[in-house]
Amino acid sequence: MTALVIYGLITVICGVFLFLMAAFGADHDIDMEADVDFDMDVDTDADFAGLHTGGPGFLSIKLILIFLIGFGICGFLSVKFQSNVHHVIAALIGGGALWFVSYQALSWLYRQQSTSHVKGSSFVGKQAKVTVPIPKGGSGEVYSQIENTAKSIYLNARSQDTEKQYAKGEAVTIKSVEGKTAIVE
Repeated sequence: MTALVIYGLITVICGVFLFLMAAFGADHDIDMEADVDFDMDVDTDADFAGLHTGGPGFLSIKLILIFLIGFGICGFLSVKFQSNVHHVIAALIGGGALWFVSYQALSWLYRQQSTSHVKGSSFVGKQAKVTVPIPKGGSGEVYSQIENTAKSIYLNARSQDTEKQYAKGEAVTIKSVEGKTAIVE
């Protein structure tokens, strides 16, 4: 087998795999990540989910295939046109350049996505409406929305004063959020 055939096969086989992944919806790579979410019931909410910023991994399957396609194309062209640069070096540079450009483009696309994750602690001090009555010493539910934004949340709720009760539709103020429970007044 000549170098032209080897580079051509690398390009075609990896291109077919990448096309099949895109055509049949294999949009999830096998990447390693750590995601820790930790809540304490002592007026503290620690959230370590921000350790992973999302986006493509450096060695995701798609990016490896893209590197191999660039490797094959540049190696093929270097052999075909008898470049002064050795064909393996040209292939490595071409694969690395295509990988870098693709990684940057995918990272930019991931950053454009929005999240629907809303933290309850961002509603402290905001007004809420009781949706499920809060009995004395018991719990109910409240709905709150931050004005001029699309952020809204339903939270379990209990009264700060255990002797008070709130009927459905009453306006309350969220004093604190403990886990998924709002303390209201």
